[in-house]
Amino acid sequence: MNSPSTNEKPGSILGLCVRTASGTPPAIRETLSLGRGTGAAGDHGTSKKRQITLLALESWKAAEAALGREIDWTTRRANVLVEGIDLGLLICGGRLQLGECTVEVLGETFPCDLMDQLEPGLKDALLPQVRGGVYGEVITEGTVAIGDRVEVIKMGKQKDLP
Repeated sequence: MNSPSTNEKPGSILGLCVRTASGTPPAIRETLSLGRGTGAAGDHGTSKKRQITLLALESWKAAEAALGREIDWTTRRANVLVEGIDLGLLICGGRLQLGECTVEVLGETFPCDLMDQLEPGLKDALLPQVRGGVYGEVITEGTVAIGDRVEVIKMGKQKDLP
């Protein structure tokens, strides 16, 4: 598929994980099955609308810079870590091609108080510019793997970012 005329170049999947149970550390995966209506297989935190969560490496690095230290990306508890994609451009209806899967972005994933429990100051560091990532619904199911190509196939409705 071709990228939109926004000059958004393809990115890639750098990491995958699931939260197997509440309160447990995320489990790293090499591949992840995404089901239409069910989301990330093996993830306890899925719902009808929040089937998958995505985090951009660039946003995570900005949060680390704000804190002045490096933190493992799985602390955010997102399912997919991508590189080279501005997730903020996809909020409210944007679509991504993740390998063989299509995901519609439904909204921003706002950081909760757990972020500060896991890493003091992380909640505030994730608030600006969609640093906490986005969540969405699986449109085309399949399996994604680390290294798979990520492309914007439809831009979302733009919103003013803090």
